[in-house]
Amino acid sequence: MRSKSNYIDPQQFEEIVQAIPVLQIRKWKNHDVEFLFKIAYWCGLRMKEACNLKKEDFDLLSNEVYLGLTKKKKNQYAPIPLPFIPELQQYLQTKPNGQLLKDCNPQIVRIWVRRLGKMLDVAAWTTPQEVTGEKTLTHIFRKSIGKSMLYGVYGKKAPLNVVQKQLRHSSLTTTSKYLQVGIEDVKDWWEIK
Repeated sequence: MRSKSNYIDPQQFEEIVQAIPVLQIRKWKNHDVEFLFKIAYWCGLRMKEACNLKKEDFDLLSNEVYLGLTKKKKNQYAPIPLPFIPELQQYLQTKPNGQLLKDCNPQIVRIWVRRLGKMLDVAAWTTPQEVTGEKTLTHIFRKSIGKSMLYGVYGKKAPLNVVQKQLRHSSLTTTSKYLQVGIEDVKDWWEIK
């Protein structure tokens, strides 16, 4: 079993998405919050980047989303994984132009993930960051897609440099530190057929 303090596997991610209605969010529709989580996860986005997205930022023909100014660069794009395109396309068809979740921000999302963490016993959201030594509240979506790619959850295993590009890190060293492979990961690797 893989370490859960910095990874949410696809099954647990689906449980999280299914539990969003229990939060009883009044300002935004549950479906929009679900897609905020899905977009952040599949595209490996920081939550601030995901909260700022507009419908017109998505180019589904090129499989990329325009992020504009990010933590490190101006005019940055993130790849949209092919398995997510059909679902995302269907969602975007229902949205008018403009920001997907107007006035939503990472601080609000942190409140939601803390509540979901307690409700669903999500180790990534209930283990204090002082214990794990890493950001896991809203960064868990980025970490999880990176690890899923590395583990080969969606098909073939991605080399570290491909994960680096998905997460838009400037170096392999950053990606390697970011994913924090632990002893459970090593034991899992030895169990692979």
